[in-house]
Amino acid sequence: MKKATVLLMVLMAAFWSCEDDAVDEVPTFDSFSIETVMSVATAQDANPEIIRMVPGSDDLAVFVASGTNQLFGINYTASSFAITELAVLETGSATAEFTSIDVSPLIGGENYIAVCVAEADCGRGSIKLVKLSDPTSVVTVPDIGYNPDGCAFTKDGKFLIVACEDDREDRTCKPDTRHGGSVSIISLENGIANASLVQDYLVNHDVDSEPEHCETSADGTVVVSVQETSQILIFNANDAPLDASEVTIVDLQPDAGDNEAEPDGLYIYPSGDHALISNERNGSFQILDLATGVATDPVTVENDLPDGWKVDGRKSTKRTEPEEASVVEKDGHVYALMALQESHAVIVYDVTDPANITFDSISEAGIGWEADNAPEGSSDIGSEGLGAHPTNGIVFSANEREGSVTMFSAAWARE
Repeated sequence: MKKATVLLMVLMAAFWSCEDDAVDEVPTFDSFSIETVMSVATAQDANPEIIRMVPGSDDLAVFVASGTNQLFGINYTASSFAITELAVLETGSATAEFTSIDVSPLIGGENYIAVCVAEADCGRGSIKLVKLSDPTSVVTVPDIGYNPDGCAFTKDGKFLIVACEDDREDRTCKPDTRHGGSVSIISLENGIANASLVQDYLVNHDVDSEPEHCETSADGTVVVSVQETSQILIFNANDAPLDASEVTIVDLQPDAGDNEAEPDGLYIYPSGDHALISNERNGSFQILDLATGVATDPVTVENDLPDGWKVDGRKSTKRTEPEEASVVEKDGHVYALMALQESHAVIVYDVTDPANITFDSISEAGIGWEADNAPEGSSDIGSEGLGAHPTNGIVFSANEREGSVTMFSAAWARE
């Protein structure tokens, strides 16, 4: 009788163990499968442009409304979000405007929002460093490069890198003798209150060599898109102040139709070995090997749009206009995400193997996207900004023309 009891107990324990294993089993995912969750309107004429997740948080994001000089916060769950005003910032000048933001990792226990301030009269720009927990606390770094248009904190919080476009097309007041733009490197090593400009590195090797955007990796590597000359700069922030020998210039090849790339958004893989480059002029993207400086052949986004999807049919280029980009890793897969300004969407590719890139999914951005499908004009939505959480599967686009923000989710966020 005792043997039977012991045997029964062993069998029951094995059963419970199997049940526990089944409960503890974690699902895996072999696709991103992006879906639109919801869209919310911002203030009229607010021009929401750049949106960023808050590092270290699973439920916070921020964006700048360049038309109204407002900073907004987003609180989100897996199925909804709400927008709250954080601050109306003073530009410091009647001719100044906000162009871009980034959010720092924790620095002294705080996240900071870097806000790029450009002078419409072709004067030097500045950076405002805004404490997220107290947006009335603002530190200004003056006299950086002309027309700052994109910025990125290094992952260790030691530097802020600023792409200063100094675009002659947008700023006709730019003198003919001033070529290209610059990259401003700001040190935060002595604390936010003592933020200082280390160097305004000139990118003036061409009349129009104008930096557009920048991103960083964990080891301090920085990539900068130089739009009009279709180039990428690669350097390490820890080498600042830089000289030309410490900066690699990569020339991006045209697409099969000989259309120039004109890169805009970019993002370094979490592994640090490759970078995603989105090319707005020819509507493509490429994967850049950061060690060799060699990029894959351009992948044309329009070829993967569903039938009847919005493009700007008036143009031979910029028909989809990939803008900001991001990279997310999940279950051994690496996904490239891009906001499509002329196609009211966020599109996703599996780029795990740069030599074998495959389309994953696409989903619409904006409130009025169904009425935006007319092929003869530019998009009324204007999806430009993109923020993607590195793990939880939540993505946001800032839709500047419509004045809205759209939330998306990956398959694992819907599980």
